Amino acid sequence: MTEYSIKRRQTHEKDSFTALKQQALADIQQLAGKRWTDYNLHDPGITLLEQLCFSLTELQYRCNFPMADLLSSPDGKIDFAALGLVSPEQILSSRPTTAADYRRYLLDQIPQLADIYLLPGKVLGLYRAVAVAAQPDEPAAPLIAAIRRCYSAQRNLGEQLGQIDIITPLYCEPVAELDVQSSADPVELLAEFYYRCQQLLQRSSARRSYTDLLALGADYEQLFTGPLTTGGVLEYSESEQRQLHITDFFQPLQHIEGVVQLRQFHLRCGGNPCYDNLPLQQGLPVYYLPLPDATSPPQVRLSMGNKNINIDWQAVVQRYQQKRFHQYSRWQTDIAALCPSPAGRYRALGRYHSLQTLLPQNYGLQRPLAQSSPRQLQLKGYLLLFEQLLANFLAQLQQLPALFSPQHITQSYYYQSLRNSGIRDLDALLYQDMDATQAQLYQRLDNVLQRKHRLLDYLLALYGESLHQHSLQHFDYYHTAQSAALKRLQQKVSYLQQIVVMTRDRVAAPDHYAPLWRDAVGGFVRKQALVLDLAQTAQSLTTAVLQHKLRLRSDTDQLQQLYLDETSSSALVLLPVPPLRLRYAADSQALRRKLDDACCFDGNCLPEILLQTGIQLSNYRILLQQNRYQVLLKVPHSRQDEWWLVGSYRYYRRALIMANSLVMFLSHVSRASEGLHVMEHLLLLPSQSSEAELPATFYAGNISILCPAWTARFADTGFQQLVCETLQMNGPAHLSCRVFFLDFAQMNRFERLFKYWRSALKADRQGADKQRRALAQFLYRLNQPAEDADAPADAG
Repeated sequence: MTEYSIKRRQTHEKDSFTALKQQALADIQQLAGKRWTDYNLHDPGITLLEQLCFSLTELQYRCNFPMADLLSSPDGKIDFAALGLVSPEQILSSRPTTAADYRRYLLDQIPQLADIYLLPGKVLGLYRAVAVAAQPDEPAAPLIAAIRRCYSAQRNLGEQLGQIDIITPLYCEPVAELDVQSSADPVELLAEFYYRCQQLLQRSSARRSYTDLLALGADYEQLFTGPLTTGGVLEYSESEQRQLHITDFFQPLQHIEGVVQLRQFHLRCGGNPCYDNLPLQQGLPVYYLPLPDATSPPQVRLSMGNKNINIDWQAVVQRYQQKRFHQYSRWQTDIAALCPSPAGRYRALGRYHSLQTLLPQNYGLQRPLAQSSPRQLQLKGYLLLFEQLLANFLAQLQQLPALFSPQHITQSYYYQSLRNSGIRDLDALLYQDMDATQAQLYQRLDNVLQRKHRLLDYLLALYGESLHQHSLQHFDYYHTAQSAALKRLQQKVSYLQQIVVMTRDRVAAPDHYAPLWRDAVGGFVRKQALVLDLAQTAQSLTTAVLQHKLRLRSDTDQLQQLYLDETSSSALVLLPVPPLRLRYAADSQALRRKLDDACCFDGNCLPEILLQTGIQLSNYRILLQQNRYQVLLKVPHSRQDEWWLVGSYRYYRRALIMANSLVMFLSHVSRASEGLHVMEHLLLLPSQSSEAELPATFYAGNISILCPAWTARFADTGFQQLVCETLQMNGPAHLSCRVFFLDFAQMNRFERLFKYWRSALKADRQGADKQRRALAQFLYRLNQPAEDADAPADAG
């Protein structure tokens, strides 16, 4: 009779039960070897040690679940967006970067196109397009407009689409005689014949679906190389295309099912018979296959022996169209279905079961409170410390999705109570406010910002990205120390949530066919605005001042200057201004009306220096003089006794409200005016029919970035240097990037010129050249040295 026994599985893993016990025994011998000499199983200490090792292996077991299970919600789904994770097709695909990429993208987006080629122009970054319409009677003007809009939506910095030529493809009519089998369907055979001829003639635009590529063994990285196109990938690159020869048709046509012999075949190209290489149109292989109709009798004959076969050509054309439709349908792919998101199984990882319930019964830990001895209660209380650590570990594991989620930034250490763990009479061992005390303790010890910063750095590193904020911290004028730390964390969260724009679209140019200011920004501007913590990307930079009907002045004539020595013993007492919580929004008209009686606003004129220094409450003081409370502002870079009188009030509370309101209003105006405009000189290149009024070197490979010089941060030369270094470091290497800091009047003029030019460009009006010339002259003067600024624009 065979005897079966259960043996403990021996393992050499460092986290196994055996390894943990051996390591613990070694530590006991080293620390208490002279007092603790009995290591047999009957020893209570060894029993507790084994139970602790068992509990640790249980933690390890739960940690080894698949990552999809650890991140799953109770419904088994994973919220990838909340975790900062992006699908493969979004993060692996790129914007069109080469002429071949643009060709692939335009063919996918514009069904009216049969083919298109982007050829380099005479100026760096300028393309010339040669397009072929899908139908010969397609109107040229709407097709050209569609190409320009589609290209503009995916345009990169320093690139532009110039002249677009719609060429007529070369008509190629097959002339053939085929001997077929008696069982062949003539309609199906001829439809296949024309279909294969069409495939060969338009092989340059033939595609393969993502599903077919995946079936051929392509991985996600190979699959999504280049722009994401739902209509598939072009089968042949431009380098693989060659001139068609008539012999290329023989084998595909001979192998049509039902064909016995291809007796005769050639093509009539443009009315001329072709027996050799097919001619090119402007050096490009663009062909069109006309279908037989009443005006164009077919030149293809079917015969069976010496007998000709009558053909229903209308049925042939209909079947041919069905084959073409099926071909286009196969190219279309549901990308979401192609890359299914991982799904897991929800597990209650945080459920903790007390190790006290697994100890021997004679320990008496499960007895009622009245029957428990002091030693048993003491042991239960002693074990609570270890059990709380084990339970908190499981709570942390259960909250793993929240821990790594960029949306949860208020807590990084999680815990749970032991009340549901099976410990009998637990309340008798804990004092009454234990839960509240625990919450306060964990909240005080939870360094949320530091831990979340490390987690976000890890998530950004998954995409090969990082966000360095050390230099930016020196120019945080709008936040306190605590709010600034939270702002830096939110900046990383925004970067991660927009990771596709920050990576794939990092050199995307503005789309000048999109609505002004809102969508016509581009990925490059969005990334630089986030990296530099600029608030404004959705409107003009002068709106924040103009919407309150203010005018900025560079002088300080309207400010009354006082001389008060704050350090003198006989001086008047200057009271600091405490912060108040106001009930008005920073951009509200109600807040603006609160400042109407401030003497710093004279006829709606606002000194720039007030906008730059009045954003910090620490620069204000309140002085009681002649029964009135005067609000004073420190003169920057001055002696201790120089102040500006901002307002005078009868009541102290009114002075406090006015100072806090002024800080809020000026901070909003200053921050809302911070942004940048990117202007590519290539877009201002005159048409071929216009005379070049500026040097050719002005247009090619140059971009100008315009920033405000009147806000609090941009008036700081240190921040200006940081802006220049950041923009030049993140700009494309082949472009020359120059940064200009304009005063309010200059920026207002530029934005008006830009608005007029862009409106004319979008509407395709005849007068667009006038607006283009004015904007080009403005930028040209900015780019000239100071001594040449007054020289004529055409001097070069």
